[in-house]
Amino acid sequence: MPKKILIALLFSALIVNSCSNKTKSAKSKFIVSGLSKYDMNKTINIIVNNLKDKNYKLTGTFDHEKEALKLQEMLYPTKTLNLYNNKISTKLIQCNPSISIELPIRLSVYNELNGKTHIAYTDPEYWSLKHNVKDNKCLQLLLLIKRDLEEASSKVLEAK
Repeated sequence: MPKKILIALLFSALIVNSCSNKTKSAKSKFIVSGLSKYDMNKTINIIVNNLKDKNYKLTGTFDHEKEALKLQEMLYPTKTLNLYNNKISTKLIQCNPSISIELPIRLSVYNELNGKTHIAYTDPEYWSLKHNVKDNKCLQLLLLIKRDLEEASSKVLEAK
């Protein structure tokens, strides 16, 4: 199958899935989210350790609740993890420098009032549309990141 047709089919499938009513969450197909079986700290540790095995490095954690308290505002515990795989990221930026906006990868971990912990992240497949990635090798890298995030998050998510 010619490369242009393969890319067109991939984009078409992504767009159709994005617009479907049968999404993983109420947010959109572009945001992957779910309810964790564990508390916030254990959820973070499991995800980070699973991604560490795939050469992703935790480059930072931003604590939104802590920052809100400085303003004397209230937020439920909410953290953003920054995860970076230098080999994959370098190759993606070579494909299209604008994709650096997405890197490091950000994953949100937050609690509800009842203490239930959620995770959320942007589906890396969406980046192909957002940054007009057409190169097959680069598309494969996005699918690799997607798979890595799915595998790591599957270790903490409740079964549906």
